Amino acid sequence: MNKNKLPSWLTATSYAKLPIVQSSWHRGDYLEKTLDNIGQVMAEDMYQDVVANRSRLLQRIHPIIKIIGCTALLILVAISHNFLFLAGIHLFTLAILLMSGINILDYIKRVWIPAFIFSGIMMLPAISSWITPGDELLVIYHSWYWHIGGFSLPEKMIITKQGVRAASFVFMRTATSLAIMVALVKTTQWNILTKSLSKLGVPSVFVMVLDLTYRYLFLFLLLLSDFIFGRKSRLVGKEGPLSQWEWIGGAVGGFFRMSLEYSGEVSAAMIARGYNGENKQRLDKSVRLLDLCFLCVILGLCILSGML
Repeated sequence: MNKNKLPSWLTATSYAKLPIVQSSWHRGDYLEKTLDNIGQVMAEDMYQDVVANRSRLLQRIHPIIKIIGCTALLILVAISHNFLFLAGIHLFTLAILLMSGINILDYIKRVWIPAFIFSGIMMLPAISSWITPGDELLVIYHSWYWHIGGFSLPEKMIITKQGVRAASFVFMRTATSLAIMVALVKTTQWNILTKSLSKLGVPSVFVMVLDLTYRYLFLFLLLLSDFIFGRKSRLVGKEGPLSQWEWIGGAVGGFFRMSLEYSGEVSAAMIARGYNGENKQRLDKSVRLLDLCFLCVILGLCILSGML
């Protein structure tokens, strides 16, 4: 026997083809979706820091003055019963956001779309005569009776002017309130915002919870991405639905246990460093002329609201 002769399996030129698996790795896979969502959250947070660090209009205003002004605007929006005044506040907020470097597409995504989803769809039945009777604006149907058991619709249903007016008012109030909150959050760094809340007398426990939640949310997102990459590295074939649900259940349980362990470790580390429940953060900012001008504008809007 020739010892230098290679075995037949090593000299073979034909190989068995491995099964081609596409459904496990395409974009619709739940692992890929989760990784994409984590990446989007991280990218949005980085973009948030970029916007908050710009030297624009709202970014230059003292954070405490900004919180007071936005709170006053929210109160005005909540108590106002004038649609034109609400529309004016909305346009005023939009102009300030554009001057502060906020993209109009980002504004639509943060303000108009959520306002339409949470208030527009909820108020959609209110524009009909079934909920809000009134003057006819558009006929939905006529001379048609429909019922199931004890539930029935009227023979004629119309869209009323009073219903459209009420729905528009609710939508404008929701959109304006969201715009004011976006103006505050998007143009202020989170640590500066929590420091300002502490200076305004907000309980230190509440401020600390906000601060720690924001920080450790991204830590857990990074840990989750490591979990997913580890799962992907172990997959060599198509994963069935049962296996997916088993892994998701185990991951949720593991993260719950990990969050409890981290909370205990963080609490022990804070106590070891001298934490006694007081928020000792410092805010090294001074009030300038621009801040006083901003307060004067807010005061003028309050006076105008009282005159209307």
